[in-house]
Amino acid sequence: MSDFSSVRRQNYIDEESYIKTLQHYVREEKGYEDQLLESAPNPGGHASTYQFRAASRWEAFQLKYTAGESLPTLVASFESVVAAFEDYVEESRKEPDASYIPALRLNDLIDTYVDYLNLLSVAILLHREDLIPRIYALIEGSAFDEGDAVIEELLKFFLPERPALDYWIWDQPYRKLLDAIDEEDEGERARLMKKYVGSWYKSMKGKAIFWGAHERIENSLSPYHGYWAMCSAAFTYLYGIDDASYRNEIVYPRDLVDYARSIPRNPVINREGVLVLRVIGGDRCVKEGIWFTPAQQSSARHFLIGEVMPVVDSAEYGATIWQWRSA
Repeated sequence: MSDFSSVRRQNYIDEESYIKTLQHYVREEKGYEDQLLESAPNPGGHASTYQFRAASRWEAFQLKYTAGESLPTLVASFESVVAAFEDYVEESRKEPDASYIPALRLNDLIDTYVDYLNLLSVAILLHREDLIPRIYALIEGSAFDEGDAVIEELLKFFLPERPALDYWIWDQPYRKLLDAIDEEDEGERARLMKKYVGSWYKSMKGKAIFWGAHERIENSLSPYHGYWAMCSAAFTYLYGIDDASYRNEIVYPRDLVDYARSIPRNPVINREGVLVLRVIGGDRCVKEGIWFTPAQQSSARHFLIGEVMPVVDSAEYGATIWQWRSA
């Protein structure tokens, strides 16, 4: 028991309930697989089974992280979580047009929004950059594509020509997050991020189903799989924010930030197999050629390796992202 207590990343869960809850997820996974095999001769109409399987796999992944599973092990299993959501979204799109609704309704339950944002953030922090286009595809073409400033501020680091938005789906607590990344002074940005991290869980009261789940833990089953503001870690990493003032906040996954910072970023390859190069304004150019930024019209210009890429003051939110176009 002492070993478990020393490695768990949040102290709400005990070893017995963790083991039994994990066994429950394994049984659920087997049950969903059996249902899908039995229904294979009759394709279509299985979206709910795929939905439950994706949710179960994602909750099990988060529970393992909360309980202290090693990050390399989690890296190896994360793609299966994304694949489960892909199966669900693909199946839901088979519904007749008259009855079709987006699989991930980000404006319905804040839990769904948090899940999507956390999926995207975990991919960034675990250096699974290759999965980011696939996670984006879960909402591509839906009402939520290009519909939320927080999501777009993450996507713009990895996908070309994402829009700069001045609207977002959930005002609280995410206005505080946008205020933080919009701040240009490094010290003030860190102060505002600390404010966001400190208010994240409190702001979920009365809105999120997961709020207070640790109070409902039983020895046989835990509805709690962790409270994590993964997006605060993703933005801290991407913007190079000094997290000293908030890294001990319980909802802040500091070891994921440390892991992300310890490994060079992987190259991003778009769907056409083309290497996508990005440089944040203020950093140095990594490849000579023509670069442009969506933050400014007619911005294309030639840069030399090592030249500092300028910050565009007109960017509505966050950092200026320069994209390489050609030699």
